[in-house]
Amino acid sequence: MGSFKGHVVPGTLFLLVGAWHVWSSIVRYVSNPKMFRVRVWSPVQGFDGRVKHLELWVIAIGAFIDLCIELLYSTHLKFFVDGILNPHHMNDFEHSGMLLMFFIFGVVALLSEKTRRRSTESVN
Repeated sequence: MGSFKGHVVPGTLFLLVGAWHVWSSIVRYVSNPKMFRVRVWSPVQGFDGRVKHLELWVIAIGAFIDLCIELLYSTHLKFFVDGILNPHHMNDFEHSGMLLMFFIFGVVALLSEKTRRRSTESVN
């Protein structure tokens, strides 16, 4: 179970998001090479804009779920042993730190996208 939850689930999520990002970048480049710009995330086109931020939601929610698994379930809430970080769960702490950064990225990018329109609309 350790390998499954620690590598297969988040690895599959990273693979899917990465494949989407590469595909989207190729399509944007082929569509208009002169206007192509590298993006941190790729909006989903169509569906009247309802799923535009799907990539960011997948990153934020996926990272949060796996962060909870790594930090809460895997460690059995035994963070400290004899006053120091539990040496048996250093890998879980490392994964948690990485997942926290992905979660923060997803949330900040979503907030930036959701609030940007409102602030520019009020200026005009």
